[in-house]
Amino acid sequence: MEIISILLGILAIGVIALIHEVGHYFFARRAGIKVLELSLGAGPVILSFEKNGTKYTIRPIPFLAFVRLEEEGEESVGKASIFQRFLLYIGGVFFNLMTAIILITLIGVFSGIYTDKVIVGDLIEDKPAYSILKRNDQIIEVNKAQIDDFVALEEELTKSKGSEVELTVIRAEKEIKLNIVPELDQESDRYVLGFFFAKEKLDIFSSFGNALNMIWITVSQTFILLGNLFIGQANPTENLVGIIGIVAISSDFTTKIADYMFFIAAISIGMAVINILPIPALDGGKIVLLGVEKAIGRKISEKLEYRLTIVGFGLLIILMVFTTINDILRLVGG
Repeated sequence: MEIISILLGILAIGVIALIHEVGHYFFARRAGIKVLELSLGAGPVILSFEKNGTKYTIRPIPFLAFVRLEEEGEESVGKASIFQRFLLYIGGVFFNLMTAIILITLIGVFSGIYTDKVIVGDLIEDKPAYSILKRNDQIIEVNKAQIDDFVALEEELTKSKGSEVELTVIRAEKEIKLNIVPELDQESDRYVLGFFFAKEKLDIFSSFGNALNMIWITVSQTFILLGNLFIGQANPTENLVGIIGIVAISSDFTTKIADYMFFIAAISIGMAVINILPIPALDGGKIVLLGVEKAIGRKISEKLEYRLTIVGFGLLIILMVFTTINDILRLVGG
């Protein structure tokens, strides 16, 4: 891993963590709750300044952030209504999702997205496709088998086992036949033709709709995965990634601005999902306690809430230790 990729990975996590806390900060101020401190990072203070009664700080552990609120008096969290506290707790998740929506929308408008159509983009020199295919060619058949998406293309190339295949291609609105021999890519152990898929740029409204759809699918699949992990139908060592793991894969997304933006959006979605889980100490757990408070008509005792929070922190620490060890073993194992 290059040092610049590591730094960009850490920066992405820190920025998303700060955006999450700014969400809490925003709704706290709207509710009249006094914000004592908003910090980027954890540990001893490196830089700080104060404005309107709030201390803004930068601390050395860059992939964390926090907001500290008034706990006593008329401007405390406890004086806010249930609805105001709901907005306060959901604010970080909301800001994370909005960040992801904005980034994915911008990617669709300025860089474009991959579509289901198999359209040729950049060609790789010294690969089979370089002298046979042309940019913007659309592959619609391989050996007369219909090709509707990338998966279908990969399946047909795998079936070929490196023997010559016949492609049906749309080029300049005309349908032509081309013969080509797929090449086995040693790194991925897959048969390839040697080109990158083309992207399609969207107008802002289509891109916004695509962003909403992509986030909905991602969030849904993440919750399904978490559910499968909980009931033992998924392997945690294969599916859980911690901070080290996120930084480790950042090198795959830091060579192009659009890829880095997508990397940040993915982290933002992940942070939103994790924080909305109904675990004490997380935003989702606090929202559950608000629901209990609304149902029973009175606040939960501070002693019980404290105990639940300690349990929640314990679970998070165990999860953090597990993912950290898992990340290290994955890196060492290659």
